[in-house]
Amino acid sequence: MGGAESHSVSNTQHAVLASRTEILEALERIKSDESFAGASRLVDLLDYIVTRHLADPERKIFAKIIAEDLYDRALDQDTDSHNIVRVDAGRLRRRLAEYYAGPGQNDPLFIHVDPGAYAPRFEVRSLETSPSDAEPKAADADLRRSRGSIAIVGAVLVALGCGFLLGTITSPFGRPDTSETLMAPETADPRLEAERRARMTRSPSSLQAVTLSDHARNLIFPMFERGQLELSLAMFEQAIRKDDTYFGGYAGAAQSLAAMALLLPDGPDRNGLLAESRQMVDRAIELSPTNSWSQSALSWTLLVEGRDAEAREHAELSLDLAPKEGNVLDFYALEMLLTGEYDAAREAADPDRQRTSDMGRHANQSLYGAASFHLGLYQDAIDTMIAASLSGSPISAPNYAYLSASYQGLGEAEKARKYAHELMENWPDFNPSVVFGRIYSNPDQTKAVTDKLLAAGWQQGEPGASKPPMKK
Repeated sequence: MGGAESHSVSNTQHAVLASRTEILEALERIKSDESFAGASRLVDLLDYIVTRHLADPERKIFAKIIAEDLYDRALDQDTDSHNIVRVDAGRLRRRLAEYYAGPGQNDPLFIHVDPGAYAPRFEVRSLETSPSDAEPKAADADLRRSRGSIAIVGAVLVALGCGFLLGTITSPFGRPDTSETLMAPETADPRLEAERRARMTRSPSSLQAVTLSDHARNLIFPMFERGQLELSLAMFEQAIRKDDTYFGGYAGAAQSLAAMALLLPDGPDRNGLLAESRQMVDRAIELSPTNSWSQSALSWTLLVEGRDAEAREHAELSLDLAPKEGNVLDFYALEMLLTGEYDAAREAADPDRQRTSDMGRHANQSLYGAASFHLGLYQDAIDTMIAASLSGSPISAPNYAYLSASYQGLGEAEKARKYAHELMENWPDFNPSVVFGRIYSNPDQTKAVTDKLLAAGWQQGEPGASKPPMKK
C-alpha cells in the first residue's frame, strides 16, 4: 500500500493499517522509555529509519546513506561505514526485542528492524490477541534461532572465575588463589536439562564432554595468564576425546588457542596457534553452525587473524542467537573493545544487563570499565573496576593500569600514583605498552592508557624486583 499517511503492517492474524500518527506515537514511547536511556545512538538510528520511511515509504534505506546522514561519514571516506551501521542495527534489534518483551509488551504497535534490512516493519496488535500471543516477532525470531542451540551452563571453578580480559589469577602478592572449591551447577534452564538428559541417554562420556567444556569455558577469562589458558585448552581437548561429535569442545579450544596467539608477537609460534585455532573452529562450525558458541568462536578467531570486518559479522550473529548468554556477551564486548567500538562494548558488558547461563564470574565489569575509560568516562571506569574487585573478581595488572590511568584522567594524582606504585610492586614484569600494543587494533588505544600511567609515575621494573623505585 504505501503513502505517508497509512502503512501496511501485519500480525499473526490479519493485515491492518497504521496511521502516521500511530507510528510516531509508538516511536515516542520507545524513545522516552528508560530502557533506551543512555543509548542515544540507537535512538537516533531508530528515529532516522522511521522518519525517513514515513517521508518516502517506497525509497530503500541503504547503510551507506545512513552512515553519511547520521554518522557524518562521507561515502568515499572509508570502508568501515557499512560495518558501523550493521553493528548498530544489530544492537537496535536486540534492544527493541528486550523492550517489547518487557515494558513495551502491551504497546498497541510494535516497530521492528529486521535483519538484513534498514526499513522499519510495523506490527499492530489485534484486540483479540492476548499479550502472550502478541510478543514481538523480533523476540520470536530470537527464540526460533536459539531453540536448536545448546545452552552451555557449566559448573563453576570459582577460584578461577572471571576477571579482567587480561587479568592474572593471583592474589595481590602474585600467589595463586586456591581458597575456593569447585561448585555444582545450579540452573533451571530447560534446554540445558534436556540436553544433558539426551547426552546421558547417548552415553556417560558424551555428558562428560559437556561438563568438561562447561568448566573449561569459565577458565578462558582472565586470558592474560598463559598457564590458565593452557589449562582450559587441556580440558577442551579432553572433552573432544570424550565425544568428538560435541561442538563445544572444538569451539572452546579455538577460543583458548586464539587467545594465546593474541598475546604473542608475530612469528611462527603465533601462526601455529592460529592455524590450530582455525582447525578447531572449522570443526565446531561443521558440527553446529547455528550455535552461538560456534559463531562466537569463529568471530574471535577471525579477529585475531586480523579479519575485523568478518569478525564483526559473526559477533553480531552470535549475539542474535543468544542475546543474554554471559560468555557470548563477554567475547562480544571484548571484540568491540579491542576494535574501538566502545559504546557497543559498554552495552554488551553493562553490569545491569540481564544474563543467563551466568554460572561463573564473567569479565563484563572490567570490560565495561575499560570501555568507559576510552570514552573519557573515568569515574564510571573506576566505580565499575572497584566493584569488580569487591565482588570477588581476581585482581589483575590491567585493572590496576586502568585504575591508575582513570584517576590520572580525573586529575586525582595521589590516587593515580598509588595504583601505579601497586602495579609496579606486585606485577614488576607487566609492560602495558607491550601487552596493550598486541591486543588493541589502534595504537592510540594503547597510548591513551600508557601516557596517563607514565604521568602517574609508572616505570618498568627489573624482572623479579619486588619494589621498583617510584618516579617523583
